[in-house]
Amino acid sequence: MINDFKSLLVSACYFIKLIFIPKKYDVVFVSSVFFNRGEAGQNLLLNPMIECCKKNNLNFAIFEETDLKGEYKHFIRHNKSIPFDFISLVQIIFRKIYNFIYEEPSSINEHYERDIKISNILRVLFFKKFYSKVYITLIWNNVTLWRSIDSNACIIDYQHGIIFKGHAGYLKDGKPPKVKSANKITTLVYGDIFKNLLIDNDNSMFYNEKNVLNVGLDKPTKDVDRILNHKKKILFTLQITADDSGNNLRKEFNEQYVQIVKKLIEDNAQFLTLHNYEIIFRHHPRYSVTQCPELKIENDFVFFDNKTPILDLLDDVDIHITFNSTSSLDAAIKGIPTIYVDMHNPLSPDEIFLNQYKYPLKDLVIKDYEDLKKLLTELKNKDTYVSYCKSVHDWSYELYQDFDESKFKNFLLETINFDNNNS
Repeated sequence: MINDFKSLLVSACYFIKLIFIPKKYDVVFVSSVFFNRGEAGQNLLLNPMIECCKKNNLNFAIFEETDLKGEYKHFIRHNKSIPFDFISLVQIIFRKIYNFIYEEPSSINEHYERDIKISNILRVLFFKKFYSKVYITLIWNNVTLWRSIDSNACIIDYQHGIIFKGHAGYLKDGKPPKVKSANKITTLVYGDIFKNLLIDNDNSMFYNEKNVLNVGLDKPTKDVDRILNHKKKILFTLQITADDSGNNLRKEFNEQYVQIVKKLIEDNAQFLTLHNYEIIFRHHPRYSVTQCPELKIENDFVFFDNKTPILDLLDDVDIHITFNSTSSLDAAIKGIPTIYVDMHNPLSPDEIFLNQYKYPLKDLVIKDYEDLKKLLTELKNKDTYVSYCKSVHDWSYELYQDFDESKFKNFLLETINFDNNNS
């Protein structure tokens, strides 16, 4: 079960020392190690915020959680991070005990009720001498624990992917999950579209101008004219994941997905070969060799690349294909059009990308296996391709605005100073 004993030992030493030795920070960053997708294991989302703390001489810590089974062992830890492994292990033990005494939670709200009890125990055992004014998390990582430690701290969830109406982690049935509203979470987003979507569609009025802040996103951009070279390379980002691997619905979902992708390639193999296309498949970061079905395609024009950073892969392709992955937004920033596959209902791009986000190229959607050939033929026209590239590039800035370091810094310093003035 435990993949990295050394990290577990380091983690145990840190948190056991906390029982006796106080630790006080201005900011604590919390995330899973699978977000470390940059050079030397950098967390590309949190990195600009970490650099901002350094520039302003703020005392900070980085907690990194990993999968103790080792599914994410290929992700490099941040060299300044504190492994959260020991606390994760204790949480797993307590959850198993809770599930045995009561029953396993089946919803986000039920998970929250369980986490309250466990967090209160952890606070008493390990965090009585731990202090921080601000916690910045991804996927609201352990926000119930941080709130149990300090009822007055500012706890932040920084957007890690897409936000849309119907997202259980942000806004479902017109209200946020209880874990966010009860813990008084502040949300940082990439752009005004996401901010307005949360505020305008929240019937509970939890999301508002004070607790939803657009700070943008630090994404390397590229002059759109530099990619108009027709290399005939296509990046296909896959969405086969090990999430809920014990659930038969997830297993069936993955198997259907694999069959659709295989048939899409097989039915168009002759066309793709004749016109010298290359397809690079990229697995989702949470893909598991042991828990997910294999996508086995033996055509000479097909390659798999799970090691090269996705932004580097995008630099070397002209077209991107996916079902509804956020990689389509990464592609758009670089001026690369995405062809969406709308043949698997749970992953349909229709509601989110076409309806809510207003993707400008509504015709670039595969609804039948023969559509791929038709769309690639259309994109061979240089004038059409150039127009599409500029359209998606412009669209990307409506969703992903540049990271505003000044706005983030002012928010951070005001929050910390307010805490100092009231302590």
